[in-house]
Amino acid sequence: MTERGWSYADLERESGRALTRGRWQQLGSADVQHKFPNPESLTVIAQVLQIDVTSVVLAAARAVGLPVTAQAGDFANQLPAGTERLSDPMREAILGLIRAAVAGTAAGPVHEEVGGVTLEWPKESAPSRQDPDGPAARREADV
Repeated sequence: MTERGWSYADLERESGRALTRGRWQQLGSADVQHKFPNPESLTVIAQVLQIDVTSVVLAAARAVGLPVTAQAGDFANQLPAGTERLSDPMREAILGLIRAAVAGTAAGPVHEEVGGVTLEWPKESAPSRQDPDGPAARREADV
């Protein structure tokens, strides 16, 4: 809400009044909820907030006190609203970068194919592992 500058009344309006301002406020509170939202409400929440319904269901489960743990960490939940509108090639490029970064945490060279191009580099030559005064820094200084 803060990121978008929305109020609970704005959320009510965006939902086509399917959820009242009071219900949005109740859902937005840090209080444990007493009732799991119905499927229609979960769908409306996901649409209004422009996030996937799975994230909404997991958040609702946590809100009613179920011990839900993210299986892939919270990284996916940090993606900004609107990522579902990315084109398939852009999505594949971003996923390729993430896969390459994750593979870079394992031993051995990093291989990743993005858009028909294979990316490969040894883990030890990753930019984060480079000496700040090493060859890459000298090449940049020469430019």
